Amino acid sequence: MAAESLINQGLEKFLQGDYPEAIALFNQALQLNPHAGDAYHQRGNAYLALGEYDQAIADFQQALTLDKNIQFDLAKALHDRGLAQFERGNHPEAFTDFQAALDYYPDFVAVYSNRGNILHILGRYEEAISDYNQAIKLNPNFAAAYHNRGNSYYAIGDYQQAITNYNQAIKLNPNFAEAYYNRGLVLSHLQDYPEAIANFNQALKLNPDDVQAYCDRGLVRYTLGEYEAAIQDYNRVLQANPTFAKAYNFRAQARQQLGDYQGAIADINILLQLNPNLADAYSDRASCRRQLGDYQGAIEDYHQALQINPNLAIAYYGRGIVREAMQNFSGAISDYTQAIEITPDFAPAYCDRANARRLLGDQQGAIKDYNQAIKLNPNLLEAYYNRGITQYSLQNFLKAIEDYTQALQLNPDSARFYSDRANAYYALQNYPEAIEDYNQAIALNPNVAEDWFNRGRSRSLLGNLKAALKDFNQALQLQPRWATAYLVRADVQRLLGDSQGAIADFRKAADLYYQEGNMQYYQQIIHLISQLEKV
Repeated sequence: MAAESLINQGLEKFLQGDYPEAIALFNQALQLNPHAGDAYHQRGNAYLALGEYDQAIADFQQALTLDKNIQFDLAKALHDRGLAQFERGNHPEAFTDFQAALDYYPDFVAVYSNRGNILHILGRYEEAISDYNQAIKLNPNFAAAYHNRGNSYYAIGDYQQAITNYNQAIKLNPNFAEAYYNRGLVLSHLQDYPEAIANFNQALKLNPDDVQAYCDRGLVRYTLGEYEAAIQDYNRVLQANPTFAKAYNFRAQARQQLGDYQGAIADINILLQLNPNLADAYSDRASCRRQLGDYQGAIEDYHQALQINPNLAIAYYGRGIVREAMQNFSGAISDYTQAIEITPDFAPAYCDRANARRLLGDQQGAIKDYNQAIKLNPNLLEAYYNRGITQYSLQNFLKAIEDYTQALQLNPDSARFYSDRANAYYALQNYPEAIEDYNQAIALNPNVAEDWFNRGRSRSLLGNLKAALKDFNQALQLQPRWATAYLVRADVQRLLGDSQGAIADFRKAADLYYQEGNMQYYQQIIHLISQLEKV
Protein backbone atom coordinates (compact mmCIF):
# COMPACT_ATOMS: atom_id res chain seq x y z
CA MET A 1 0.00 0.00 0.00
CA ALA A 2 1.35 3.46 -0.91
CA ALA A 3 2.54 5.79 1.85
CA GLU A 4 0.10 8.48 0.75
CA SER A 5 -2.86 6.13 1.23
CA LEU A 6 -1.66 5.21 4.70
CA ILE A 7 -1.33 8.89 5.58
CA ASN A 8 -4.93 9.50 4.47
CA GLN A 9 -6.16 6.57 6.54
CA GLY A 10 -4.20 7.92 9.49
CA LEU A 11 -5.86 11.31 9.05
CA GLU A 12 -9.30 9.64 9.14
CA LYS A 13 -8.41 7.87 12.41
CA PHE A 14 -7.09 11.16 13.79
CA LEU A 15 -10.36 12.94 12.99
CA GLN A 16 -12.25 10.09 14.68
CA GLY A 17 -10.16 10.61 17.81
CA ASP A 18 -8.38 7.26 17.51
CA TYR A 19 -4.90 8.70 17.98
CA PRO A 20 -2.98 5.43 18.70
CA GLU A 21 -4.31 3.85 15.49
CA ALA A 22 -3.52 7.05 13.57
CA ILE A 23 0.08 6.89 14.86
CA ALA A 24 0.34 3.23 13.81
CA LEU A 25 -0.73 4.14 10.26
CA PHE A 26 1.69 7.09 10.09
CA ASN A 27 4.46 4.73 11.27
CA GLN A 28 3.67 2.38 8.39
CA ALA A 29 3.70 5.28 5.95
CA LEU A 30 7.15 6.37 7.18
CA GLN A 31 8.46 2.82 6.83
CA LEU A 32 7.50 3.01 3.16
CA ASN A 33 8.68 6.60 2.72
CA PRO A 34 11.03 7.91 5.46
CA HIS A 35 11.00 11.33 3.78
CA ALA A 36 7.23 11.90 3.96
CA GLY A 37 7.18 15.18 5.85
CA ASP A 38 3.37 15.16 6.03
CA ALA A 39 3.45 11.84 7.92
CA TYR A 40 5.78 13.31 10.53
CA HIS A 41 3.59 16.39 10.79
CA GLN A 42 0.37 14.45 11.24
CA ARG A 43 1.95 11.98 13.65
CA GLY A 44 3.13 14.99 15.65
CA ASN A 45 -0.49 16.20 15.82
CA ALA A 46 -1.56 12.79 17.13
CA TYR A 47 1.16 12.80 19.77
CA LEU A 48 0.13 16.35 20.68
CA ALA A 49 -3.48 15.22 21.15
CA LEU A 50 -2.26 12.43 23.46
CA GLY A 51 -0.21 14.86 25.51
CA GLU A 52 3.08 13.26 24.45
CA TYR A 53 4.70 16.61 23.81
CA ASP A 54 8.34 15.61 23.47
CA GLN A 55 7.52 13.12 20.69
CA ALA A 56 5.25 15.68 19.05
CA ILE A 57 8.02 18.29 19.05
CA ALA A 58 10.48 15.78 17.57
CA ASP A 59 8.06 14.94 14.75
CA PHE A 60 7.33 18.59 13.98
CA GLN A 61 11.09 19.21 13.89
CA GLN A 62 11.49 16.37 11.40
CA ALA A 63 8.63 17.75 9.28
CA LEU A 64 10.34 21.14 9.20
CA THR A 65 13.54 19.51 8.01
CA LEU A 66 11.74 17.78 5.15
CA ASP A 67 9.17 20.47 4.10
CA LYS A 68 11.59 23.20 3.12
CA ASN A 69 9.96 24.50 0.01
CA ILE A 70 6.26 24.87 0.84
CA GLN A 71 5.72 28.08 2.82
CA PHE A 72 2.38 27.21 4.39
CA ASP A 73 3.49 23.70 5.33
CA LEU A 74 6.52 25.18 7.05
CA ALA A 75 4.33 27.72 8.85
CA LYS A 76 1.88 24.98 9.89
CA ALA A 77 4.67 22.77 11.23
CA LEU A 78 6.14 25.68 13.19
CA HIS A 79 2.70 26.56 14.55
CA ASP A 80 2.02 22.99 15.64
CA ARG A 81 5.44 22.63 17.20
CA GLY A 82 4.71 25.91 19.00
CA LEU A 83 1.48 24.39 20.32
CA ALA A 84 3.41 21.40 21.62
CA GLN A 85 5.96 23.68 23.26
CA PHE A 86 3.07 25.68 24.75
CA GLU A 87 1.46 22.56 26.21
CA ARG A 88 4.86 21.49 27.49
CA GLY A 89 5.11 24.80 29.37
CA ASN A 90 7.97 26.02 27.20
CA HIS A 91 6.43 29.42 26.52
CA PRO A 92 9.52 31.22 25.16
CA GLU A 93 10.15 28.39 22.65
CA ALA A 94 6.48 28.40 21.66
CA PHE A 95 6.59 32.16 21.16
CA THR A 96 9.66 31.79 18.92
CA ASP A 97 7.94 29.12 16.82
CA PHE A 98 4.79 31.24 16.40
CA GLN A 99 6.86 34.20 15.32
CA ALA A 100 8.75 32.06 12.79
CA ALA A 101 5.45 30.71 11.46
CA LEU A 102 4.28 34.27 10.80
CA ASP A 103 7.52 35.01 8.98
CA TYR A 104 6.62 32.26 6.53
CA TYR A 105 2.89 33.01 6.39
CA PRO A 106 1.90 36.44 7.79
CA ASP A 107 -1.86 35.81 7.51
CA PHE A 108 -1.91 32.67 9.66
CA VAL A 109 -4.97 33.38 11.84
CA ALA A 110 -4.45 30.59 14.38
CA VAL A 111 -0.90 31.74 15.08
CA TYR A 112 -2.04 35.22 16.10
CA SER A 113 -4.66 33.68 18.38
CA ASN A 114 -2.29 31.20 20.00
CA ARG A 115 0.50 33.75 20.36
CA GLY A 116 -2.09 35.95 22.05
CA ASN A 117 -2.75 33.08 24.47
CA ILE A 118 0.93 32.94 25.41
CA LEU A 119 1.09 36.70 25.88
CA HIS A 120 -2.00 36.49 28.09
CA ILE A 121 -0.41 33.79 30.25
CA LEU A 122 2.73 35.92 30.55
CA GLY A 123 0.59 38.84 31.76
CA ARG A 124 1.27 40.91 28.64
CA TYR A 125 -2.43 41.60 28.15
CA GLU A 126 -2.25 44.63 25.86
CA GLU A 127 0.03 42.72 23.46
CA ALA A 128 -2.31 39.73 23.66
CA ILE A 129 -5.25 41.97 22.72
CA SER A 130 -3.25 43.24 19.73
CA ASP A 131 -2.74 39.67 18.51
CA TYR A 132 -6.41 38.81 19.00
CA ASN A 133 -7.30 41.97 17.06
CA GLN A 134 -5.21 40.73 14.15
CA ALA A 135 -6.78 37.27 14.29
CA ILE A 136 -10.27 38.81 14.24
CA LYS A 137 -9.30 41.16 11.43
CA LEU A 138 -8.26 38.14 9.34
CA ASN A 139 -11.30 36.10 10.42
CA PRO A 140 -14.22 38.16 11.80
CA ASN A 141 -16.07 34.93 12.66
CA PHE A 142 -13.34 33.51 14.92
CA ALA A 143 -15.36 32.94 18.12
CA ALA A 144 -12.37 31.71 20.16
CA ALA A 145 -10.42 34.90 19.42
CA TYR A 146 -13.29 37.05 20.72
CA HIS A 147 -13.49 34.88 23.82
CA ASN A 148 -9.76 35.05 24.48
CA ARG A 149 -9.71 38.80 23.87
CA GLY A 150 -12.50 39.01 26.42
CA ASN A 151 -10.25 37.19 28.92
CA SER A 152 -7.49 39.75 28.39
CA TYR A 153 -9.88 42.66 28.81
CA TYR A 154 -11.13 41.01 31.99
CA ALA A 155 -7.55 40.73 33.23
CA ILE A 156 -6.91 44.48 32.79
CA GLY A 157 -10.19 45.37 34.48
CA ASP A 158 -12.10 46.51 31.39
CA TYR A 159 -15.20 44.51 32.27
CA GLN A 160 -17.57 46.02 29.74
CA GLN A 161 -15.19 45.23 26.87
CA ALA A 162 -14.80 41.73 28.26
CA ILE A 163 -18.59 41.24 28.25
CA THR A 164 -18.85 42.66 24.73
CA ASN A 165 -16.30 40.12 23.48
CA TYR A 166 -17.95 37.21 25.31
CA ASN A 167 -21.28 38.29 23.79
CA GLN A 168 -19.79 38.16 20.31
CA ALA A 169 -18.18 34.78 20.93
CA ILE A 170 -21.54 33.39 22.07
CA LYS A 171 -23.33 34.99 19.13
CA LEU A 172 -20.93 33.21 16.76
CA ASN A 173 -21.01 29.98 18.76
CA PRO A 174 -24.14 29.62 20.96
CA ASN A 175 -22.70 26.40 22.43
CA PHE A 176 -19.50 28.06 23.69
CA ALA A 177 -19.65 26.83 27.30
CA GLU A 178 -16.41 28.51 28.37
CA ALA A 179 -17.63 31.90 27.11
CA TYR A 180 -20.77 31.60 29.26
CA TYR A 181 -18.62 30.61 32.24
CA ASN A 182 -16.23 33.54 31.88
CA ARG A 183 -19.06 35.97 31.27
CA GLY A 184 -20.55 34.66 34.51
CA LEU A 185 -17.27 35.44 36.29
CA VAL A 186 -17.28 39.03 35.04
CA LEU A 187 -20.93 39.53 35.97
CA SER A 188 -20.20 38.11 39.41
CA HIS A 189 -17.36 40.60 39.80
CA LEU A 190 -19.79 43.36 38.80
CA GLN A 191 -22.20 42.02 41.49
CA ASP A 192 -24.88 41.23 38.91
CA TYR A 193 -25.45 37.94 40.68
CA PRO A 194 -28.70 36.78 39.01
CA GLU A 195 -27.17 37.17 35.54
CA ALA A 196 -23.95 35.53 36.73
CA ILE A 197 -25.92 32.48 37.91
CA ALA A 198 -27.83 32.38 34.60
CA ASN A 199 -24.51 32.24 32.74
CA PHE A 200 -23.09 29.54 35.01
CA ASN A 201 -26.32 27.59 34.50
CA GLN A 202 -25.90 27.76 30.73
CA ALA A 203 -22.23 26.80 30.94
CA LEU A 204 -23.17 23.74 33.03
CA LYS A 205 -25.99 22.84 30.68
CA LEU A 206 -23.47 22.71 27.85
CA ASN A 207 -20.72 21.15 29.96
CA PRO A 208 -22.20 19.32 32.98
CA ASP A 209 -18.75 18.19 34.13
CA ASP A 210 -17.29 21.68 34.61
CA VAL A 211 -16.24 21.44 38.26
CA GLN A 212 -15.03 25.04 38.39
CA ALA A 213 -18.41 26.33 37.16
CA TYR A 214 -20.17 24.51 40.01
CA CYS A 215 -17.67 25.97 42.45
CA ASP A 216 -18.10 29.54 41.22
CA ARG A 217 -21.88 29.25 41.08
CA GLY A 218 -21.71 28.04 44.66
CA LEU A 219 -19.72 31.13 45.64
CA VAL A 220 -22.34 33.43 44.07
CA ARG A 221 -25.14 31.56 45.80
CA TYR A 222 -23.26 31.87 49.09
CA THR A 223 -22.94 35.62 48.53
CA LEU A 224 -26.71 35.80 47.99
CA GLY A 225 -27.32 33.93 51.24
CA GLU A 226 -28.55 30.82 49.37
CA TYR A 227 -26.49 28.53 51.56
CA GLU A 228 -28.34 25.28 50.87
CA ALA A 229 -28.02 25.80 47.12
CA ALA A 230 -24.35 26.68 47.53
CA ILE A 231 -23.78 23.45 49.45
CA GLN A 232 -25.42 21.48 46.63
CA ASP A 233 -22.93 23.01 44.20
CA TYR A 234 -19.97 22.22 46.47
CA ASN A 235 -21.30 18.66 46.80
CA ARG A 236 -21.14 18.31 42.99
CA VAL A 237 -17.59 19.61 43.02
CA LEU A 238 -16.49 17.14 45.68
CA GLN A 239 -18.25 14.23 44.01
CA ALA A 240 -16.17 14.91 40.92
CA ASN A 241 -12.98 15.77 42.81
CA PRO A 242 -12.82 14.57 46.43
CA THR A 243 -9.45 16.31 46.92
CA PHE A 244 -10.64 19.79 45.90
CA ALA A 245 -9.53 21.48 49.13
CA LYS A 246 -11.17 24.86 48.49
CA ALA A 247 -14.58 23.23 48.06
CA TYR A 248 -14.35 21.76 51.59
CA ASN A 249 -13.50 25.24 52.85
CA PHE A 250 -16.42 26.86 51.01
CA ARG A 251 -18.88 24.17 52.10
CA ALA A 252 -17.71 24.54 55.70
CA GLN A 253 -18.42 28.27 55.56
CA ALA A 254 -21.92 27.68 54.16
CA ARG A 255 -22.62 25.10 56.86
CA GLN A 256 -21.49 27.58 59.51
CA GLN A 257 -23.98 30.12 58.17
CA LEU A 258 -26.74 27.52 58.56
CA GLY A 259 -25.64 26.73 62.12
CA ASP A 260 -24.42 23.26 61.14
CA TYR A 261 -21.19 23.57 63.11
CA GLN A 262 -20.61 19.81 63.34
CA GLY A 263 -20.88 19.53 59.56
CA ALA A 264 -18.52 22.47 59.15
CA ILE A 265 -16.00 20.84 61.51
CA ALA A 266 -16.20 17.59 59.49
CA ASP A 267 -15.33 19.54 56.32
CA ILE A 268 -12.49 21.42 57.99
CA ASN A 269 -11.08 18.13 59.32
CA ILE A 270 -10.80 16.85 55.74
CA LEU A 271 -9.38 20.17 54.59
CA LEU A 272 -6.66 19.90 57.25
CA GLN A 273 -5.90 16.33 56.20
CA LEU A 274 -5.31 17.63 52.68
CA ASN A 275 -3.29 20.60 53.93
CA PRO A 276 -2.20 20.45 57.61
CA ASN A 277 -0.62 23.91 57.51
CA LEU A 278 -3.73 26.03 56.87
CA ALA A 279 -3.81 28.47 59.76
CA ASP A 280 -7.16 29.88 58.60
CA ALA A 281 -8.71 26.39 58.72
CA TYR A 282 -7.68 25.91 62.36
CA SER A 283 -9.11 29.34 63.13
CA ASP A 284 -12.39 28.48 61.39
CA ARG A 285 -12.66 25.18 63.24
CA ALA A 286 -12.03 27.02 66.49
CA SER A 287 -14.91 29.36 65.65
CA CYS A 288 -17.22 26.37 65.15
CA ARG A 289 -16.10 24.81 68.42
CA ARG A 290 -16.71 28.11 70.18
CA GLN A 291 -20.27 28.15 68.85
CA LEU A 292 -20.75 24.63 70.22
CA GLY A 293 -19.47 25.69 73.65
CA ASP A 294 -16.26 23.67 73.31
CA TYR A 295 -14.08 26.49 74.60
CA GLN A 296 -11.04 24.38 75.39
CA GLY A 297 -11.07 22.83 71.92
CA ALA A 298 -11.45 26.28 70.41
CA ILE A 299 -8.48 27.60 72.42
CA GLU A 300 -6.33 24.68 71.21
CA ASP A 301 -7.25 25.36 67.58
CA TYR A 302 -6.57 29.08 67.88
CA HIS A 303 -3.21 28.23 69.45
CA GLN A 304 -2.38 25.93 66.52
CA ALA A 305 -3.42 28.57 64.01
CA LEU A 306 -1.14 31.12 65.67
CA GLN A 307 1.77 28.69 65.74
CA ILE A 308 1.49 28.40 61.97
CA ASN A 309 0.82 32.11 61.42
CA PRO A 310 1.70 34.38 64.36
CA ASN A 311 0.24 37.35 62.44
CA LEU A 312 -3.26 35.94 62.02
CA ALA A 313 -5.26 38.74 63.64
CA ILE A 314 -8.59 36.92 63.33
CA ALA A 315 -7.22 34.06 65.47
CA TYR A 316 -6.20 36.41 68.27
CA TYR A 317 -9.61 38.05 68.00
CA GLY A 318 -11.47 34.73 68.12
CA ARG A 319 -9.40 33.51 71.06
CA GLY A 320 -10.23 36.78 72.81
CA ILE A 321 -13.94 36.08 72.35
CA VAL A 322 -13.52 32.60 73.86
CA ARG A 323 -11.51 33.91 76.81
CA GLU A 324 -14.15 36.58 77.42
CA ALA A 325 -16.83 33.88 77.39
CA MET A 326 -14.74 32.00 79.97
CA GLN A 327 -14.63 35.25 82.02
CA ASN A 328 -10.88 35.54 81.50
CA PHE A 329 -11.24 39.24 80.75
CA SER A 330 -7.55 40.09 81.15
CA GLY A 331 -6.60 37.31 78.71
CA ALA A 332 -9.27 38.51 76.31
CA ILE A 333 -7.95 42.08 76.44
CA SER A 334 -4.45 40.77 75.69
CA ASP A 335 -5.71 38.90 72.62
CA TYR A 336 -7.78 41.81 71.34
CA THR A 337 -4.75 44.07 71.78
CA GLN A 338 -2.61 41.68 69.75
CA ALA A 339 -5.22 41.61 66.98
CA ILE A 340 -5.29 45.43 66.94
CA GLU A 341 -1.50 45.66 66.77
CA ILE A 342 -1.51 43.45 63.68
CA THR A 343 -4.58 45.10 62.11
CA PRO A 344 -4.94 48.67 63.47
CA ASP A 345 -8.26 49.27 61.68
CA PHE A 346 -9.92 46.18 63.25
CA ALA A 347 -13.07 47.92 64.55
CA PRO A 348 -14.76 44.83 66.11
CA ALA A 349 -11.59 44.11 68.10
CA TYR A 350 -11.75 47.60 69.63
CA CYS A 351 -15.43 47.05 70.41
CA ASP A 352 -14.87 43.69 72.08
CA ARG A 353 -11.85 44.94 73.99
CA ALA A 354 -14.10 47.73 75.24
CA ASN A 355 -16.64 45.13 76.40
CA ALA A 356 -13.96 43.25 78.33
CA ARG A 357 -12.67 46.46 79.89
CA ARG A 358 -16.20 47.43 80.91
CA LEU A 359 -16.69 44.05 82.58
CA LEU A 360 -13.43 44.59 84.50
CA GLY A 361 -14.74 47.97 85.69
CA ASP A 362 -12.53 50.10 83.42
CA GLN A 363 -15.40 52.23 82.11
CA GLN A 364 -13.24 55.08 80.78
CA GLY A 365 -10.94 52.66 78.96
CA ALA A 366 -14.04 51.01 77.50
CA ILE A 367 -15.43 54.32 76.25
CA LYS A 368 -12.09 55.16 74.63
CA ASP A 369 -12.17 51.84 72.74
CA TYR A 370 -15.82 52.28 71.72
CA ASN A 371 -14.91 55.72 70.38
CA GLN A 372 -12.13 54.22 68.24
CA ALA A 373 -14.36 51.42 66.98
CA ILE A 374 -16.98 53.96 65.89
CA LYS A 375 -14.33 56.15 64.28
CA LEU A 376 -13.20 53.17 62.19
CA ASN A 377 -16.74 51.99 61.46
CA PRO A 378 -19.49 54.60 61.96
CA ASN A 379 -22.10 51.87 61.37
CA LEU A 380 -20.92 49.51 64.10
CA LEU A 381 -24.19 49.13 65.98
CA GLU A 382 -22.76 47.11 68.87
CA ALA A 383 -20.27 49.87 69.69
CA TYR A 384 -23.00 52.53 69.98
CA TYR A 385 -25.22 50.30 72.07
CA ASN A 386 -22.52 49.13 74.47
CA ARG A 387 -21.12 52.63 74.81
CA GLY A 388 -24.65 53.66 75.75
CA ILE A 389 -24.71 50.98 78.45
CA THR A 390 -21.37 52.24 79.74
CA GLN A 391 -22.51 55.87 79.78
CA TYR A 392 -25.67 54.83 81.61
CA SER A 393 -23.63 53.02 84.27
CA LEU A 394 -21.62 56.23 84.72
CA GLN A 395 -24.94 58.13 85.04
CA ASN A 396 -24.17 60.08 81.87
CA PHE A 397 -27.79 59.66 80.85
CA LEU A 398 -27.86 62.24 78.05
CA LYS A 399 -24.84 60.63 76.38
CA ALA A 400 -26.43 57.23 76.86
CA ILE A 401 -29.56 58.50 75.10
CA GLU A 402 -27.44 59.77 72.21
CA ASP A 403 -25.83 56.35 71.79
CA TYR A 404 -29.11 54.44 72.05
CA THR A 405 -30.56 56.82 69.44
CA GLN A 406 -27.65 56.04 67.09
CA ALA A 407 -28.20 52.34 67.68
CA LEU A 408 -31.91 52.73 66.86
CA GLN A 409 -31.09 54.54 63.63
CA LEU A 410 -29.08 51.48 62.61
CA ASN A 411 -31.69 49.03 63.89
CA PRO A 412 -35.12 50.58 64.46
CA ASP A 413 -36.69 47.20 65.23
CA SER A 414 -34.88 46.50 68.50
CA ALA A 415 -37.25 46.46 71.47
CA ARG A 416 -34.25 46.31 73.79
CA PHE A 417 -32.79 49.56 72.43
CA TYR A 418 -36.08 51.39 73.01
CA SER A 419 -36.33 49.89 76.47
CA ASP A 420 -32.82 50.98 77.46
CA ARG A 421 -33.32 54.49 76.09
CA ALA A 422 -36.59 54.67 78.01
CA ASN A 423 -34.71 53.77 81.18
CA ALA A 424 -32.29 56.65 80.55
CA TYR A 425 -35.20 59.06 80.05
CA TYR A 426 -36.74 57.71 83.27
CA ALA A 427 -33.49 58.35 85.14
CA LEU A 428 -33.66 61.96 83.91
CA GLN A 429 -37.30 62.11 85.13
CA ASN A 430 -38.44 62.73 81.56
CA TYR A 431 -41.41 60.43 81.99
CA PRO A 432 -43.34 61.36 78.80
CA GLU A 433 -40.32 60.43 76.59
CA ALA A 434 -39.77 57.31 78.68
CA ILE A 435 -43.40 56.26 78.12
CA GLU A 436 -43.07 56.81 74.35
CA ASP A 437 -40.05 54.51 74.24
CA TYR A 438 -41.69 51.88 76.46
CA ASN A 439 -44.65 52.01 74.04
CA GLN A 440 -42.31 51.21 71.14
CA ALA A 441 -40.55 48.45 73.07
CA ILE A 442 -43.86 46.82 74.02
CA ALA A 443 -45.19 47.09 70.47
CA LEU A 444 -42.10 45.26 69.19
CA ASN A 445 -42.03 42.68 72.00
CA PRO A 446 -45.03 42.55 74.37
CA ASN A 447 -43.54 39.68 76.43
CA VAL A 448 -41.03 41.64 78.53
CA ALA A 449 -42.51 42.16 82.00
CA GLU A 450 -39.96 44.85 82.89
CA ASP A 451 -41.19 47.14 80.11
CA TRP A 452 -44.80 46.95 81.34
CA PHE A 453 -43.64 47.52 84.91
CA ASN A 454 -41.42 50.49 84.02
CA ARG A 455 -44.12 52.10 81.89
CA GLY A 456 -46.49 51.66 84.82
CA ARG A 457 -44.02 53.39 87.15
CA SER A 458 -43.66 56.27 84.67
CA ARG A 459 -47.44 56.63 84.37
CA SER A 460 -47.93 56.54 88.13
CA LEU A 461 -45.36 59.30 88.58
CA LEU A 462 -47.33 61.39 86.08
CA GLY A 463 -50.50 60.71 88.13
CA ASN A 464 -52.08 58.37 85.57
CA LEU A 465 -52.81 55.70 88.18
CA LYS A 466 -55.45 53.68 86.32
CA ALA A 467 -53.21 53.26 83.28
CA ALA A 468 -50.32 52.39 85.61
CA LEU A 469 -52.46 49.74 87.30
CA LYS A 470 -53.16 48.06 83.93
CA ASP A 471 -49.43 47.98 83.20
CA PHE A 472 -48.63 46.41 86.56
CA ASN A 473 -51.36 43.81 85.98
CA GLN A 474 -49.76 42.85 82.67
CA ALA A 475 -46.26 42.76 84.20
CA LEU A 476 -47.47 40.36 86.90
CA GLN A 477 -49.29 38.21 84.38
CA LEU A 478 -45.96 37.75 82.60
CA GLN A 479 -43.92 37.38 85.81
CA PRO A 480 -46.25 36.28 88.63
CA ARG A 481 -43.55 35.87 91.31
CA TRP A 482 -42.20 39.42 91.13
CA ALA A 483 -42.33 40.76 94.69
CA THR A 484 -41.44 44.34 93.77
CA ALA A 485 -44.24 44.53 91.21
CA TYR A 486 -46.82 43.44 93.82
CA LEU A 487 -45.42 46.03 96.19
CA VAL A 488 -45.68 48.89 93.68
CA ARG A 489 -49.12 47.78 92.48
CA ALA A 490 -50.29 47.67 96.08
CA ASP A 491 -49.22 51.28 96.52
CA VAL A 492 -51.15 52.34 93.40
CA GLN A 493 -54.26 50.47 94.56
CA ARG A 494 -53.98 52.18 97.92
CA LEU A 495 -53.83 55.58 96.21
CA LEU A 496 -56.89 54.61 94.14
CA GLY A 497 -58.77 53.82 97.35
CA ASP A 498 -58.78 50.03 96.96
CA SER A 499 -57.52 49.11 100.44
CA GLN A 500 -58.43 45.43 100.18
CA GLY A 501 -56.65 45.11 96.83
CA ALA A 502 -53.63 46.90 98.27
CA ILE A 503 -53.53 44.66 101.34
CA ALA A 504 -53.78 41.53 99.16
CA ASP A 505 -50.82 42.70 97.04
CA PHE A 506 -48.80 43.64 100.14
CA ARG A 507 -49.44 40.14 101.55
CA LYS A 508 -48.31 38.56 98.25
CA ALA A 509 -45.16 40.69 98.21
CA ALA A 510 -44.45 39.79 101.88
CA ASP A 511 -44.85 36.05 101.13
CA LEU A 512 -42.45 36.25 98.19
CA TYR A 513 -39.85 38.18 100.17
CA TYR A 514 -40.17 35.61 102.96
CA GLN A 515 -39.58 32.78 100.46
CA GLU A 516 -36.53 34.64 99.19
CA GLY A 517 -35.19 34.93 102.72
CA ASN A 518 -35.43 38.73 102.72
CA MET A 519 -36.69 39.06 106.29
CA GLN A 520 -36.10 42.83 106.48
CA TYR A 521 -38.56 43.56 103.67
CA TYR A 522 -40.93 40.91 105.00
CA GLN A 523 -41.07 42.54 108.43
CA GLN A 524 -41.50 46.05 106.98
CA ILE A 525 -44.43 44.99 104.79
CA ILE A 526 -46.11 43.04 107.60
CA HIS A 527 -45.90 46.17 109.74
CA LEU A 528 -47.39 48.25 106.85
CA ILE A 529 -50.26 45.78 106.47
CA SER A 530 -51.06 46.01 110.17
CA GLN A 531 -51.22 49.81 109.88
CA LEU A 532 -53.57 49.59 106.87
CA GLU A 533 -55.85 47.13 108.61
CA LYS A 534 -56.30 49.58 111.50
CA VAL A 535 -57.64 52.27 109.17
